[in-house]
Amino acid sequence: MQLKARFIPSENFSGETGEIAARAKILVVEDDENILNLLSAYLESAGHEVVALQDGLAGCKAALTDTFDICIFDVMLPHRSGTEIVEAMRLQGSVTPVLFLTALGAESNVLKGFAAGADDYVVKPFSPRELMVRIKAILRRSQMAPAAHTERLEVGPLNLDLDQPTCHLSGEAIPLTPYEHKILRRLVEQPMRVLSRGQLIALLYGNDVAVGPKAIDVHVHNLRTKLGDETGSLIETVRGFGYRFSAPGPAGRMIS
Repeated sequence: MQLKARFIPSENFSGETGEIAARAKILVVEDDENILNLLSAYLESAGHEVVALQDGLAGCKAALTDTFDICIFDVMLPHRSGTEIVEAMRLQGSVTPVLFLTALGAESNVLKGFAAGADDYVVKPFSPRELMVRIKAILRRSQMAPAAHTERLEVGPLNLDLDQPTCHLSGEAIPLTPYEHKILRRLVEQPMRVLSRGQLIALLYGNDVAVGPKAIDVHVHNLRTKLGDETGSLIETVRGFGYRFSAPGPAGRMIS
């Protein structure tokens, strides 16, 4: 069931936030009709196209068969949970950014959401304006115009695409989420340099929102899993501080 938002934000809203990013196509799956209408209206007032659904099964079908710039899911949905939808997307190789909007605020739920492949996690009740800032940040990162040709950064066994969220190991392309890509790029640009969790939080989220260090730990865990035991182990934990890419030698070599 697709709904049309009835709530219209005040005129001040557009003036405060301005454009979130270039016009985006956004999938919102939320079984609470009031929240769905509210969020859809905010997004549409910013000039975006919104596909609004209330059922998890319909949302999963849309996410797997259509193209979106970002997906926003509740976790507790009828027929299929938001977590299951994201896991299906990542299994299919989709790198579409995902934001969870849910009442499940326990740390275990947040970590499970990031582990499933989410890019951000917002707990209800929420501030609509803070949510729009988070969406703006995700869209800004994901809507960067690609370069005319693909450049790669080569370090150790890795070839990291700079223009798209992909890395190559032994000729095999490995899809990454936008956040995983940003973390890996920052680590391999300066091998053996330790980056704190705070630095990585600032890299991914900026100073607009509050994000805990465990979110970084989950992104790094997912990165290591994708890279496999041998290469993943090159991302070393520096206890009490952060992470480094332990490939000795000069900085990564740029190749085209």
